[in-house]
Amino acid sequence: MARASIGKAIHCVAKDETGLLGRVVVAMAQKNVFILHLSAYTVSEIGYLELVTKPEDFDRAIAAISYFIPKIEEREVLIVEFENKVGTLAEVAKILGNHNIGIRYVYGTSADGFKIVGVFSTENNRRACELINGSSE
Repeated sequence: MARASIGKAIHCVAKDETGLLGRVVVAMAQKNVFILHLSAYTVSEIGYLELVTKPEDFDRAIAAISYFIPKIEEREVLIVEFENKVGTLAEVAKILGNHNIGIRYVYGTSADGFKIVGVFSTENNRRACELINGSSE
């Protein structure tokens, strides 16, 4: 079914301005930071950016963008990999719901067409990870 792990995300808040995302990702590329997952959006005049990097790149990523981003925080996230077929996300959502674990947010992609990677923030990431992995055994 699905495999879950705990990861770290860099969560950023800044004034929305044209070109900011470009400056951020160029700065990260110059520091040789590998971005695994990214979500960016705006609400009114505030921009929100969340990045998951390779673990060994995490501190370099923060150093690279701290000049551009006034508010940066580390967040624990649940990274779930599952097969790219109808209903696999439903199974994960059902497990969490049946165990009363609320989902704060989720985003994900399927780059290779075979698997989906979802980045979740839940009310209890550790318990969610145990439940998802337990259901796959």
